[in-house]
Amino acid sequence: LFHVEQNAQGLTFKWSDGKGDSVLKTFRVDEKGYVASFEISASKDGQILDFVPLIWGPGFSKLTKDQAKNKYYQQEYVGYEAGGKFHKAVRGKRPAGEHLDQAYGGGISWAGIANNYFAAIVLPDQPLSSLKVRTISLAEDLQKLHPSETDISMIVETKGKGKLFLGPKDFSSLKGLGGQVFRMMNWGWSWFSAICAFLLWGLNKLYAYTANYGIAILLLTLVMKIFFYPFTQSSMVKMKEMGESMKKLKPQIDKIRAKYKKIGMNMQTRAKMNEEVMELYKREGVNPLGGMSGCLPLLLQLPVFWALFTMLPNTIDLRGAHFFLWIKDLSLADPLYITPILMGVSMLLSTMMSGTQMTEPTQKVMMYTMPVMFTWFCLWAPAGLTLYWLANNLLTMGQQAIINKQVEKRALEAQKAKKSTPKGPSRPSHA
Repeated sequence: LFHVEQNAQGLTFKWSDGKGDSVLKTFRVDEKGYVASFEISASKDGQILDFVPLIWGPGFSKLTKDQAKNKYYQQEYVGYEAGGKFHKAVRGKRPAGEHLDQAYGGGISWAGIANNYFAAIVLPDQPLSSLKVRTISLAEDLQKLHPSETDISMIVETKGKGKLFLGPKDFSSLKGLGGQVFRMMNWGWSWFSAICAFLLWGLNKLYAYTANYGIAILLLTLVMKIFFYPFTQSSMVKMKEMGESMKKLKPQIDKIRAKYKKIGMNMQTRAKMNEEVMELYKREGVNPLGGMSGCLPLLLQLPVFWALFTMLPNTIDLRGAHFFLWIKDLSLADPLYITPILMGVSMLLSTMMSGTQMTEPTQKVMMYTMPVMFTWFCLWAPAGLTLYWLANNLLTMGQQAIINKQVEKRALEAQKAKKSTPKGPSRPSHA
């Protein structure tokens, strides 16, 4: 539809119907990077438009069946900045008709559409006057080409001058665009994004030395394990000691429960049974809730673990990154399911090594079902994420083995000290 000209000013597209409607678009592409400057003007019925409507979509790129089914693959979404704050707009529920428009207010400094790895971002010289996210219902024949029930388009109105970023969601590139554009990485809250950015920086630093993102992930896991060692060491020791104490008391607890089970369990007998169990804990000097204090330092790790869980599937750096043998792309799932299975086995062994006593049948079921459940999740997770999880489990097993020896040694020393302690006051000697 357009007449195209290339000159010193850039690349120009011209269109006119000869009846008063026309469009003129000029683009200038930088020699490096993914940013192009644009100037766009349009007229309707011979009148020049103050604000030119621009649309990107529907969609951003071809969607495969594997990506459509993969929960770790983020399909198209729209992000924008208004009032210095980042906002994310997702597709609406499947519209009954052809499309569903969701409008957002003016004063928008920029807006973009993105998926897991790529983004198209409009950065106007003057704020956008409006933004719409259009959800389009796809017919069955279109779903064969694009396997999704819906797709989205981004519609903005601009004065006609600005810049367009079109490229991979590389953190440094987006950060260089200013404002909150880097939030298009889709990492969540601002403070959480800062943790993700720091971990990505560390990952890339390690990659600079190893030239292999798989090895860089392993080294990053080791660095984080060493950093949290002072916190996890004390908590894991407390949990192990509590497990050993509960193991010694388990036969007596089983006897108490068996006694009340013969009588018949009701509200009154259950209360008496719990009182007797608590008396046993008190008499033996065991605090059944003491292990909870050991869990508090572990909570400090959760933001970092969740940041890695969020960052690794959403970083362009892992796309197409080869690791070892059969793992040729760390952004895709392990094709042979070896690492997910090893992760599940290591998770089960780590729990068993901790010595945690499962006194209730439901707890025992949870102990065995959790590894199975997480293995199931990792079957379709990016191999880079599964590799991190597996490495963390193996390092935890090594740390737990050291702790088990320390606790065992401490228990033997306490037992020897108890045997060597005199049972009563010594008698005075007589000449």
